[in-house]
Amino acid sequence: MRQCIQVVRSFLFLACVILPVSVAAEVFGTVNFNFDSDQLDAQGKQQVEEIAQRLKSVNSYKPTVVVGYTDAVGSTGYNQDLGLRRANTVARALVAAGVSVDEIGNISSRGKTDLLIAVTTADRRNRRVTVGLAEILAACRSYREVQIPDTAAGDELQADVLQRLNTATSQRAQLQNSGRNGPAFQMAGAAREDCGKAAGLDAGSIRKIEYSKRCFCSFARLEAALQ
Repeated sequence: MRQCIQVVRSFLFLACVILPVSVAAEVFGTVNFNFDSDQLDAQGKQQVEEIAQRLKSVNSYKPTVVVGYTDAVGSTGYNQDLGLRRANTVARALVAAGVSVDEIGNISSRGKTDLLIAVTTADRRNRRVTVGLAEILAACRSYREVQIPDTAAGDELQADVLQRLNTATSQRAQLQNSGRNGPAFQMAGAAREDCGKAAGLDAGSIRKIEYSKRCFCSFARLEAALQ
């Protein structure tokens, strides 16, 4: 199980425990820390400010993912906690810099389990927090799990839906031509149908978000079936 922090409107960060979920993200920036510290130094404050400006400029519907890391010095448990404290520091600083609290979607720690530089000694490059925008689900059981807000309908969502539609259509054709008509072929058909419906609805349609969620979920199932 993995610890996480939930952001609430009062700008307090409450500890919680959830089942492991892989959150892939497009990294927007990195904040580095001094040894055994969870406080921002001058360079770290500048890095946070640059990331905040980027986040405020993209106007994305995707939630922000903040992940803390440490170097290899110290125990696994201590570093897991230190990484989480660093991630919380950055999340609070982003909110203070004007990033909407609603956009902070996932705060977690990888501790020393994912070193950027493979050394056993202290290295500032490993003492970091990454900030990015989450990809929507690596897999899902139901489209209702897909977290797309009702206000997300727009060019970015349409582009993501069209990309999945094109990929699903291409994958289905390849699977059909190769004679592979198993689960992946079926999921490619489902993703093509759901994404096609989502793409065909205009941004003002009350079903745009619902079918976009169906599209993302079917496409995630397709990706799982292809593995």
